Amino acid sequence: MTALGEAALLRACRDGQPVRAPDGERLSVAAALVRKVCRRDPAEIDPRGLVIEGARITGGLDLTGMAVPFPLRFVGCVFDEPLDLDGADLHLLALDGCTVPGLLANGLRVRRDLDLSRSRITGDLRTPASTSSTAAVWLCESEIGGRLLCLDTLIESGGRAIQADRISVGGTIRLLHRFEARGALRLIGARVQGSLDLTGASLTRPQQDLALDLGDAEIGGSVFLIDDQTGRRPLVRGRIDLGNTRISGHVLIRNATIDPIDSTGPVTGPAYSSGRSTGTAISAPGLAVGGPLGIEGECRISGGVDLSMGSFSTIQISRESTFTVPGGRALDLTNAELRSGLLIEEGAAFEGTLRLAGAHVRGDLTLKGTLWSHPEDRSVISAQGAVIDGMVNLREAETDGGRVGFRAATVGGVVNARRARLRNPGGEALSLEQALIRGPILLSAGFTADGVVMLNRCAAEGRLDCDGGTFTAGIKAVSASTREGMRLRWAEVPPRVDLTGASTTVLADDPTRWPADTSISGFVYDRFDDAWDWRQRRDWLRSMASYDASPYEQAARTFRQHGRPVEAEHLLMELRRRAPRRGWVRSARDALYGLTVGYGYRPGRVLWLLGALLVLVYAMLLTPAVQETLRATDPRGNVYAADGRLVTVEAAEPADDATVTKSARSPRPDECGDGQVRCFDPLFYTVDTVIPLLSLGQRATWYPETHTSGGTLVSVLLNLSGLLGWLLSTVVVLSFARLARPA
Repeated sequence: MTALGEAALLRACRDGQPVRAPDGERLSVAAALVRKVCRRDPAEIDPRGLVIEGARITGGLDLTGMAVPFPLRFVGCVFDEPLDLDGADLHLLALDGCTVPGLLANGLRVRRDLDLSRSRITGDLRTPASTSSTAAVWLCESEIGGRLLCLDTLIESGGRAIQADRISVGGTIRLLHRFEARGALRLIGARVQGSLDLTGASLTRPQQDLALDLGDAEIGGSVFLIDDQTGRRPLVRGRIDLGNTRISGHVLIRNATIDPIDSTGPVTGPAYSSGRSTGTAISAPGLAVGGPLGIEGECRISGGVDLSMGSFSTIQISRESTFTVPGGRALDLTNAELRSGLLIEEGAAFEGTLRLAGAHVRGDLTLKGTLWSHPEDRSVISAQGAVIDGMVNLREAETDGGRVGFRAATVGGVVNARRARLRNPGGEALSLEQALIRGPILLSAGFTADGVVMLNRCAAEGRLDCDGGTFTAGIKAVSASTREGMRLRWAEVPPRVDLTGASTTVLADDPTRWPADTSISGFVYDRFDDAWDWRQRRDWLRSMASYDASPYEQAARTFRQHGRPVEAEHLLMELRRRAPRRGWVRSARDALYGLTVGYGYRPGRVLWLLGALLVLVYAMLLTPAVQETLRATDPRGNVYAADGRLVTVEAAEPADDATVTKSARSPRPDECGDGQVRCFDPLFYTVDTVIPLLSLGQRATWYPETHTSGGTLVSVLLNLSGLLGWLLSTVVVLSFARLARPA
């Protein structure tokens, strides 16, 4: 091995020529000589600086606190000891293809680039910057005016690969191609003016499950974790921490594999903690991204992505991506803000939960054709209190084992779940409880819910469309309201429908296809769509297991308001028929009331009965046998038969004015007793008897004599006719009074 002397090294530096070993020999350069050159007058050094190629650097290169105003380049060199650059001020440092047992560079200032490309850096160095951890590369509080380059670099440590807390980089950090860090990369509080590029990078063997820590960092460009041109996929075995990071550009993750091994403890971050029990692949609470965040290609993420309390332009996840977090949170956007929308492409598969509680999505939430299973707490999509300014697209989405929940959420457009298949047996398949939907709710065209669809107190400014939907566990829509109607023509009759206190404008349904377990007490609607057959409506109301008056009254009101009073009366009569009765007296009375006047809605029936009774009584009074029993008495007590005086109480001679007649039966006076009493008239007597509301003086004048043959029978018949006539007349009056009131 040839040892390079000081003169030869200075000569090469003055000439701007690289220092190389002669052909076939190995070159050795003492670190002390390099230090001496760095302390020389810059005027003696060519602007190209010091370049050493293929040499072995013996001893420890210590440039602590030194200012080196010219470039330092080491190409293919092997260092015997770690480089100590703490507090140094360098123009440029390049370790290209070198083997380095560690780099101590806390407080380093590099005016241009720090290039570690193709190098192998190993070590477990300790510094006062940390009392507990070791690292192969220390760059805490360092400042790099240009780029930090690590192309095809391998950094290996039993602790952290790079610890660069609060590093400042004026350009881009490029950890590219076959870059591999066997240990964590920690850049807490880093300030990067350019982008962070991890194209094709591999981060393995993290310390305490943390592979990349960018907490509180500020990145002026974008972040890339993508495959390179050769198809090398980025690999991260551990967690990526982006808590409270600010990224001015966009974040792109493509064809990456992120596997948070041994990540079973709770995730903590600045001003945040999460009690989840499963691993987190990307922990980024409070992350702010100026542009879009995209997860593209065949990404395989085996832990949760926590973007809670973050701010993003838009988030897009490709169809080939898979999230595997059984029993955990696949994507957490709790209290996050999306200035555009969330788009998960059709076919993307998630094992875990999508959390949107308290999130504000200013565009659309698009989950069309996505697959969800193995959720946390039986909730595949949890969007309680979320505000979504656009639409919610669940078309053709599939869920298994959890609820799709938008409780108390606000949706600015349509909720489209056509052909979605939501499976959560024994629980809620879809919950829009207390939600405000400013468009329609589409649960139609093949929508299937194996679980309860919960719409309690939901308010929709559009329609509720269930046409062609299947609801195997029923619908609960207590106090729900829809402004543009309800379309309830389901594919299969659900086991239960609860519309208690609900309200809508148009009820479009098939009255023959409602379950017996239906509750529509207080359900208010303005009109039916096309099913106006009152018999079908009657059977619809009859089919309900429990009796309630309000559905009948509502249906009757709807018929009456649309010019169908007869149909309304039929329904109201059915209401009275089905009303529960207590006691046989009341039952009998109600039965009679129904048979006679249809509970007040058919008074014409009583008029016919009353007319028949009038005819019968009139016919009876026309018979001589009945008239023989009738008597009248004048004020003096004289008794008259229907054909003249029968008995007198005083003897009297006939007077000139014919006011007194003889008390003999022959010759008889006229039928009115020669004017002593009111003449008997069978017709008026009939009316006076049967209709007690009128008084024609007949019944008050003429009465049946019970001592005569048949007099008792006539008296009983007349009294019964009077009682029956009073009852029928009263029913007629009450019926007309009932009809005068609005339904």
